[in-house]
Amino acid sequence: MLKPTTIRVPKEILDQIDEYTRKFKLDRSSYLREILKKGFEEDRQQRLLQKYVNGEFSMLDICKELGTVPWEFFELLKRKNIKLSVKFEDFVDSIKLTL
Repeated sequence: MLKPTTIRVPKEILDQIDEYTRKFKLDRSSYLREILKKGFEEDRQQRLLQKYVNGEFSMLDICKELGTVPWEFFELLKRKNIKLSVKFEDFVDSIKLTL
């Protein structure tokens, strides 16, 4: 279900969005929803990874939050150029996830 909301956007950005959606014949509202979702997912992922780097979240915590398995988490770390910090608990927890 879609719910309306209101945000303030700088005119310059909105002008660029309008130009882009016209050029590619896109519906502005649909496009903004798509971009908002992508941006939210990217921000969420970044914040969770920062918690992992800071030692606040374990690998299992991140996998549960992202709805992923350890192997996908390892690939994400590789793409983001983040070093793996494996603790014994992470190893044990990863076994639980794969069962």
